[in-house]
Amino acid sequence: MKYSFKVIVALFVVLYAIITLLFFNFYRELAMKDARQEAFFVLDTMNAIRDYVSLVQRPLIEELKEKKLLVEDFFDPRLLSSSYITREIYNIQKEKKNINYDYKLVATDPLNPEHEGNAFENEILETFKEGKSKEYSSIVNEKGTRYFYVSLPIHNSQESCLQCHTTNSAPKAMIEQYHHIPTFESKVGDVIAMLSLKIPVYSILTYHVKEFVVGGTVMFIVFIVFILFLYKIYRNEQRLKEKTNMLMMSQNRLASMGEMIGNISHQWRQPLAQVGTILINLELHSDKDKLTKEKLTQKIKEANEQLCFMSSTIDDFKNFFVPDTANKEFSAQEVIYRAQKLLSASLEKYAIAVQIDIQNNFTRLGHANEIVQVLINIMNNAKEAFLAREIKERTIKITAFLDNGIPVITLQNNAGCIEDAIIEKIFDPYFTTKESSSGLGLYMSQMIIEKNGATLRVENVDDGVMFTIIF
Repeated sequence: MKYSFKVIVALFVVLYAIITLLFFNFYRELAMKDARQEAFFVLDTMNAIRDYVSLVQRPLIEELKEKKLLVEDFFDPRLLSSSYITREIYNIQKEKKNINYDYKLVATDPLNPEHEGNAFENEILETFKEGKSKEYSSIVNEKGTRYFYVSLPIHNSQESCLQCHTTNSAPKAMIEQYHHIPTFESKVGDVIAMLSLKIPVYSILTYHVKEFVVGGTVMFIVFIVFILFLYKIYRNEQRLKEKTNMLMMSQNRLASMGEMIGNISHQWRQPLAQVGTILINLELHSDKDKLTKEKLTQKIKEANEQLCFMSSTIDDFKNFFVPDTANKEFSAQEVIYRAQKLLSASLEKYAIAVQIDIQNNFTRLGHANEIVQVLINIMNNAKEAFLAREIKERTIKITAFLDNGIPVITLQNNAGCIEDAIIEKIFDPYFTTKESSSGLGLYMSQMIIEKNGATLRVENVDDGVMFTIIF
């Protein structure tokens, strides 16, 4: 994948947090909307009860008075006071259902002091009286607690309502109970008071906690399933990438083996010629009967020296192709000289001088053979560039040093610069400007370096290119 799995997961965690916050806000608004509708339904019910008292109960009481079944000045708030009846209904509901919202009737100059409103409530009541609004709802803050406040106006629905609220016509029992009867200066249809409910916001949200939990759980499960799905895709891509890299590594190693066999032939050509010369000399001395024991011993010694050199060469190449199974400590000088030795015959054949400058012989823990392979790949690229551009003075300078304590190996050549248009592409797989090249050498070199916890860079310098390995 282009981006690391951890980065993708982090982005999805942030996205999940944002979605969860939006989800919570959505349900919060939905809960408040439901609470508003329910509160207005309760207030509408209370107004309906008040209308029932005005339209049914109060006329019935008057009818009973006319029939002399009740005394003329009969008054009982349990039958005649809509405010008393709605308050009692609220108290019964609150006791039975354990509801935690506050119900209140607010009026101007009320009979019951409990119905006096504060400045905030009186202001709302005035807007109702002036006809500026037909309902009210908002979030209010009282003593550090947030409440959802809703209110509806109470209209004077019947002329009979005015009888009890006028000193001259109020029942005697009512005057004895309240002592002072303020006169309503209103007509039928006017707003005379308002009903309100005050509900703690916290209780509204906890009432919908089931929806929050269920919705949040479903979102979390979907998120986890999606992450697992992404992880499965990521693992499949990783396995495919590993298989592809193994295939590329095999291709690159086969290409390296072909070049190494060519290097072996270069390195063996002179020793074999030397052994052949020794054998011819022995034959000539034998034909002339001049082959003494001392001469034979000397020639055998010379032949053995050449054979030992050839055996050492085979060991060098064999060790190079033995895969590293574990991290081992190696020095900068070790890997540089091994790479130079393996390519020495080929470099000599094409008159390429290698200058080695070990300013700091630092040590690292890793796979030495892999670092050697990278150095060989870079030097082979330089060799091909020298041959393609027919440069006569051919030099590769290898330097090992510490840059502010950081181990660095640089390989600089004078084989000409790389075009700016392609220098960023030379580490891409299968990218090559040569028909005979697989385009895997530098790609695999970068992979190997990164596998060993280092970085491989390239830049144009002077009349050539410099590769830098930063450990």
